[in-house]
Amino acid sequence: MQDLDQALDDIARLRGQLAASSRFQGFAPGIVALTGLLAVALATWQTVGWDTGLFVWILLAAVSALMIGTEAIVRARRLHRSMASRLVSITLERFLPTAAAGAIAGVVVLLQVPEHARLLPGLWQLLMGVGLYAVLGNLPRQMVWAALFYYATGTISLLLSTNDGIATAWLMGLPFGVGQLLVASILHFASAERTHG
Repeated sequence: MQDLDQALDDIARLRGQLAASSRFQGFAPGIVALTGLLAVALATWQTVGWDTGLFVWILLAAVSALMIGTEAIVRARRLHRSMASRLVSITLERFLPTAAAGAIAGVVVLLQVPEHARLLPGLWQLLMGVGLYAVLGNLPRQMVWAALFYYATGTISLLLSTNDGIATAWLMGLPFGVGQLLVASILHFASAERTHG
């Protein structure tokens, strides 16, 4: 009986190693692109309509995460079958700490030192780059370009955050809109390569 337990433990360990090195195909390019378009729409709405501040960006991030996550679970079950839950779990374990850090930083800054809120777009973009790097082992290798894009825009946003002439909505909306469209494009072309190549 001990040999059987050892064999089952070995199989579980091998499945974990396989999942950790497998490409996660659960992210739907269309949903990711939609989150980018929502970011641009929110920036436009805040610029021409009501400036609702950065709390609404935290809400949009939560809604986007829910949309992407729900679709990822559904697609993973279809595409990865028995490995789906393990791949979803590994991807979440790698990305969630970064997302949690961004949410905590956002809430604390907005509640305690709102005069520094203009720094949040750049900080969030840098954290998005960190998060993409964290899951790079499970995503198409071209995703490094999206991570670098977020590092660059985060740096630029931090530098521009002292310029009151630039609306905070555009420090958020433009980088996240373009960044999410870039991520969606990489996912789309990687799935096309996998299908045809």
